[in-house]
Amino acid sequence: MEQKIEILTKLDKGETSVSLARFYNIGKATVTDIKNNRHAIMDFASKMDSSDGIKTRKVMKIAKYQDLDKAMEMWFTQKRSLNEPISGPLICEKALEMNTKLKGPEDFKASSGWLHKFKSRHGIRELQIQGELLSADLSSAENFKQTFQLFVEKEGYFQDSVYNADETGLNWKALPRKSLASFQEHAARGYKVSKERVTIMTCANAAGTHKLPLLLIGKSKKPRCFKNIKSLPVTYTAQKNVWMDSKLFLNWIIITGKVLLLLDNAPTHPSAEVLNLIDPDYQVMFFPPNVTSSIQPMDQGVIEKFKRMYRKQMLRRLLLNEGTEESVVAFSKLLNLKHCCYMAADAWDNLTEENLRNAWKKLWVVSVEFEAEEETDLNNLDDFVDLFNEIPGFNDCNYDDAVDWLATDVNDQGYQILDSDEIISSLRNEESDDSSSDESMGTPKGPTSAEAFAAFETGLEWFEKQAECCPTQLLLLKRLRDLAAEKRVAAHRAVPISSDNRGSTVL
Repeated sequence: MEQKIEILTKLDKGETSVSLARFYNIGKATVTDIKNNRHAIMDFASKMDSSDGIKTRKVMKIAKYQDLDKAMEMWFTQKRSLNEPISGPLICEKALEMNTKLKGPEDFKASSGWLHKFKSRHGIRELQIQGELLSADLSSAENFKQTFQLFVEKEGYFQDSVYNADETGLNWKALPRKSLASFQEHAARGYKVSKERVTIMTCANAAGTHKLPLLLIGKSKKPRCFKNIKSLPVTYTAQKNVWMDSKLFLNWIIITGKVLLLLDNAPTHPSAEVLNLIDPDYQVMFFPPNVTSSIQPMDQGVIEKFKRMYRKQMLRRLLLNEGTEESVVAFSKLLNLKHCCYMAADAWDNLTEENLRNAWKKLWVVSVEFEAEEETDLNNLDDFVDLFNEIPGFNDCNYDDAVDWLATDVNDQGYQILDSDEIISSLRNEESDDSSSDESMGTPKGPTSAEAFAAFETGLEWFEKQAECCPTQLLLLKRLRDLAAEKRVAAHRAVPISSDNRGSTVL
């Protein structure tokens, strides 16, 4: 399995199947099979507790009692993330309980042989079974800060090569409870938007100079509002429960070069050994579970600022409506996942280098200068209240409603800790959701090239007369207008369009 992962990594870096077959002394067809089984291999690797299991395993052997094995794997991963010591007898005792809940075979015995095979299948290290403390188990935040400081000095890491990634849940349609739209929502039978959520993964370096595009996890694999959309400003993927999991994490991570990645000990994050196997340039450090929220940079205002900026986007979008109570009610019904993607990307883009750099104050105590950040809207709700007063149907909203609204998903960590019954329930409802829509209304047909040309032409004439006009944005509008013009001519002549290697569209 270790060599299969190495082959996949080398294929990603451009090595040919022929050269890899020669290097590993295997047939080219074997390399092709490995490439075709990428998802199964990576899914298997993501569930390994360490690289030990991958080094000794040759095949992805299926457990005799598959449901029990999945349930125990989920339970063990969650316990590991909570830093709870786990012994062999405890695993066996839990397996008997899970087997009963699953109504498994009555003659099942959680024997030492079953335990050995379970550990082998999931690459569980012996030291963890003995109840030793897990990776990154340090006694306090100060101890971790000292360890981190010594590590970055020894390895020669700088601000631009140290990253922190963290996921969070976002209630992307929720409006203040006292707004007209929310009243209508609760009155409308069977129509609930306030609990519609997505999971967002944020990641940036300590210098604040590189933000990875947001990973946005929705429920629908092919939302109707994405029809004919060629590109989005976020990386979108789907998962039936809209939670992050280790497979999605491995498919997402795209940092290149020698970097240090700081993660919390969530059950959705693969072990450091597994990540290092996939890319040897990765170094990974895990925050101790008991101090993560107090020192993890993304938890030091970054995610909170992002969510506030997202919700300001929602209010400003409401102001673009017709300005009637009817339009406000219709807004919450018409808002779709595509709008969410654009507003989230815009909010993430508006976070400044200063915002991101200052989030490392509590962790990075080496010679890093932090700027005095101006008082932000984290403690200033005037902007929200002012926007409330401009929107029909939001007149009853005040400071308390703003605080309540902004905190609606503050405790949504982006992944789920399940009890035994919830684990069983998740297994019984494991069928994937291939729904093609996340909204009840149809998607209107997109504008034609002629309509787009006319719109860009009007936009150019308007923008060049504005005080905010700048050459860069003006040229961008011109290029978009020219692209629409070329496609309009091509559609008229029924001549196919091709793109040159500079990305410009030509006849």
